[in-house]
Amino acid sequence: MAILSLPFLQRLRLQCVPARMRRPVRMPAPSQVVLSRVRTLSLCAVAYWREVSQDLGKAAASLARFLEMQRRLYWRRPPWRGVNLGGWLLLEPGPSHELFQQFGARNSHCEWQLLHQMRNKLGPQRAAEVLEAHRSTFVTEEDFQQIKSYGFNAVRIPFGYWIVTGPSNGDLYVGPALDILDRALAWCKHLGLQVLLDLHGAPGGESGETPCGREMKDWRWERWRFEESLEAKGSALKIIAERYKGHPAVSGIAVCNEPSEKVPADVLCQFYDQAIQAIRAAGMPPDEVSIVLPVYRTERLDEIWRLWNKVFDGFARHANVAFDLHLYHCFGAWWQRQGLKSHLRMTKRDRKILRRVPAVVGEWSLALPDRAMASSENDEEAYRSFASAQLDAYGHASHGWFFWNWRDSPEHHGWDAKMCLQRHWLSPVEWKDIPRSQRSLVGK
Repeated sequence: MAILSLPFLQRLRLQCVPARMRRPVRMPAPSQVVLSRVRTLSLCAVAYWREVSQDLGKAAASLARFLEMQRRLYWRRPPWRGVNLGGWLLLEPGPSHELFQQFGARNSHCEWQLLHQMRNKLGPQRAAEVLEAHRSTFVTEEDFQQIKSYGFNAVRIPFGYWIVTGPSNGDLYVGPALDILDRALAWCKHLGLQVLLDLHGAPGGESGETPCGREMKDWRWERWRFEESLEAKGSALKIIAERYKGHPAVSGIAVCNEPSEKVPADVLCQFYDQAIQAIRAAGMPPDEVSIVLPVYRTERLDEIWRLWNKVFDGFARHANVAFDLHLYHCFGAWWQRQGLKSHLRMTKRDRKILRRVPAVVGEWSLALPDRAMASSENDEEAYRSFASAQLDAYGHASHGWFFWNWRDSPEHHGWDAKMCLQRHWLSPVEWKDIPRSQRSLVGK
């Protein structure tokens, strides 16, 4: 075991002093505190390597302690308590429902299909003008001000690769449009909001589903053009990293979104390893920016966790990375059969999962199946209870959470944050840094 732990600890020595502490700073951390944390890191690392081949449960606990101490060395940002801005720089039928209703509600399920309908009706130039108007008005400075006023401290901004590089390989999309991102980040800087930049639609798609920009029933994982995200000159992730390095608002970058389970785990982890190296090399150090790696479904967490640790040594080699989990209770036959009490119990399972790994809950909502709502005597109370249970669980995610979405179709209950806040289903008191003993006094 000593041999196994040696490379781990050698890399640990290189990580134990964050980049900001290797250059002049106004208030360096006391050396004794740093040394104490490094000693704890070393002990946790040795324990992990001793346990990983014998008891994965104990190994996971040791790794969690290691990563928590590592995060304290690198990270001074509060965990994200944010909201998604979906439907803005990547169109989806729910958030972008007005465009879909106007130009192709029946025949369009994704941005690609909608653009095809718009071009047929309006012509390419006019379609591009309508899309540009949407990007300029769908989210404004007032939205960011409202987000801040509700107590959120961050936004997750999903965008397609075409926003960064323009469309490639004959894709139908319209771009680039980095000026929109520039303006949004300036607003966030002014308001003190953190930003997680989310490459929501990768070149070729990370799946064949609507969220990546193009729904394709015959999609194969080989269609994902990995090199356009990170290796080629002018790739999306490199451009983003180089353009926004050092930006005070940018505290995270997600390398993709909801990768299909068709993508082999080893291929996915290899991409993540290369993406982290590309982003760090472009000027985003771990004490400034966290890199988010989507696992997406909890069912795949164990597989990717084992591979990432045992084959890629990922958490030892790369500081300040977090797995992204999307915790919805409304998709799939199993969830459809559950009553409200079962949904509330399952949030406790999520709490245990989130304690195991550095994580962000990149998407969650209050959407519940009909059976769950039918099992409750009061719909309003059901939503409030569900929100409170989720917030209690997701508060255990090391890097925080983002509600999906800031706005959504009025027909979709539980997805629109503004509506949920206005109806008091969501309460900022649940996530603001207020002692529990004082929460009942807030607002009186």
